[in-house]
Amino acid sequence: MSTREKIQRNSRGKFIVIGSLLMIFGIALLSFSYFKEKKIQAFETMNLQLSSINQKEETVIEDPPDVENLEEEPVEEPPQEETPAPVVIPYIGTLEIPQINLKRGFVAKDSPYNNINYAITTLPSSTYPDVEKGNFILVAHSGSAAISFFRNLYKLAVGDAAYVEYNNVRYQYRIVNIYYVEKTGSVALRRNYDKTTMTLITCTYQDDTKQTVYILEQESQMPL
Repeated sequence: MSTREKIQRNSRGKFIVIGSLLMIFGIALLSFSYFKEKKIQAFETMNLQLSSINQKEETVIEDPPDVENLEEEPVEEPPQEETPAPVVIPYIGTLEIPQINLKRGFVAKDSPYNNINYAITTLPSSTYPDVEKGNFILVAHSGSAAISFFRNLYKLAVGDAAYVEYNNVRYQYRIVNIYYVEKTGSVALRRNYDKTTMTLITCTYQDDTKQTVYILEQESQMPL
């Protein structure tokens, strides 16, 4: 074999080796990206599962303040490790908004749990859904805290539906107006007083100086 043929043969061998290395590197890079993506997906799935568990536990309040008539029976020398039994919030109805996967109970206006720090709050000046031409007004926190029940209201738009179950009747509402107001301690409600309405109020998404008001009109009702 001539010297030239040897050089050519050696060159082809080098190209094959380099090509093989590049192929192995490419496969390794793709595998790394694939497993990294799977790891992120697994982490996100676990976060969602933990979030779901936390939401299920939010309906139970331990040692709520200013709750009347919840005295414990006297016992002698109670064990030091004993803890009081949790108190279940006495909901009288539920608010459901399928668009944002929200389904949460509300309590009576005179309930000690009718507080924005424990549940979706019904304002004392509002009426219940069964009052014709009334206005059912609900308030809750937004944000990322456990009590931020209205955290995803900002995703809603005019035309989206909401449902309220109260006194064995399911009421259907539809959003007809969304507007913003400055945080001044009062909110002007722009609604049609000839309609039976529901109003949802919460802090504006990514704006601590404003509140967002959602006006919904009742469309139908159906016995449960």
